[in-house]
Amino acid sequence: MTIDHRNLSRINNRKQVLQQLFNNQETSRAEIARQLNLNKSTVSSIYSELNALGLIEEVRQGESTSSGGRKPNLICLNQNYGFVASFNIGTSYMASMFNYINGEIIQYSRQPIEHFDILNIMQMIKNEIKHMEKVDQTSHGLLAIGFSIHGIVYHNKVIDSPFLELDGIDLQEYFEKEFGVPVVLENEANLSAVFENDFYASDQIKDLITISIHRGIGVGVIANGSLYRGNRGMAGEIGRALMTDRLNDGSNELVKVESLCSEDAIINQVKRVKGLKHIDGAELSRLYHYDNQVLQIFDHAIELLAEVSYNAVVSFGPQEVYFNSTLFEDIPELFDRIKARLIEMGTFSPIKKIEGSRMTSLLGASSLAIHRALDLEHYKLKMRWPNEVKNVD
Repeated sequence: MTIDHRNLSRINNRKQVLQQLFNNQETSRAEIARQLNLNKSTVSSIYSELNALGLIEEVRQGESTSSGGRKPNLICLNQNYGFVASFNIGTSYMASMFNYINGEIIQYSRQPIEHFDILNIMQMIKNEIKHMEKVDQTSHGLLAIGFSIHGIVYHNKVIDSPFLELDGIDLQEYFEKEFGVPVVLENEANLSAVFENDFYASDQIKDLITISIHRGIGVGVIANGSLYRGNRGMAGEIGRALMTDRLNDGSNELVKVESLCSEDAIINQVKRVKGLKHIDGAELSRLYHYDNQVLQIFDHAIELLAEVSYNAVVSFGPQEVYFNSTLFEDIPELFDRIKARLIEMGTFSPIKKIEGSRMTSLLGASSLAIHRALDLEHYKLKMRWPNEVKNVD
């Protein structure tokens, strides 16, 4: 089969022009040609094509050069071209987010799941999308859907999840048929790493990890600027690492790390020793500060979390490390103590905490969905940093 190199070059040039439109709040055809070292006629032809599709918005008229001449029309990606949807299914809640095609958040919501079965959850997702479609004012509507999965994902398939029973349902296949748009699935910790890479990391940061502590413990790995999944999506599953647990009778037992010091494990231990059925963040913080039994639980968990985090750092060699856990937002001292312990152990990579961690995996999912919708999967897109999330040293 003969390869049409001119057509391949045209496709590549088109993607690069679209990337320039995305990554600049405003630019011009002449500036795009200069940045990409392309002929102005090539850029003008691609501009006309993208403009006819509705992907370009004219911002304003720029200043003429010192030698005079016509003032350039400044342009950007048209955010009203369409939107993407992303969903995070927790043990008792479903979080959803809708973003314009440029990454700007349209809406974020979080609602309880009253009947935890996959058919009910899928109906909730459909209802959310259909409601957004009713009020949507973009020109092309829904463009792609992303899912944040607490479990192992490989090639858009859920390989294993500790609590999400799919009963043989293929989420990608179902929602692509239902809404006629591409669907991407990814592990929650991986998406937190995608978020840091696409929304925050400078061009100099090529290797970073996010350590997510929720129901389980997972590491998202960005290696050489790209998400590293490993064989069958298993990279970063540090919560499944085995650790010796010293039992009350003096014997030892190999158990998974996340059964001892994940967010769920810690909360369940606190509920058990205090005889509680439910506990919220405020009460957990109060007990941490004023109850010796609870403090001992946290002391032990902090040591274990520092050990497993140190092992992740020396295994992946990141330039930066980010922690993602609502525990650290409810009790900020936990992060400070783990960070101090990691420094004592010899960790030299900068260690930061993500505030607004409930949103990071959804933002990562929206980024993947936008890349997919624009057919720019392997291109660096600089997303706009949301006000709802902070990185704290």
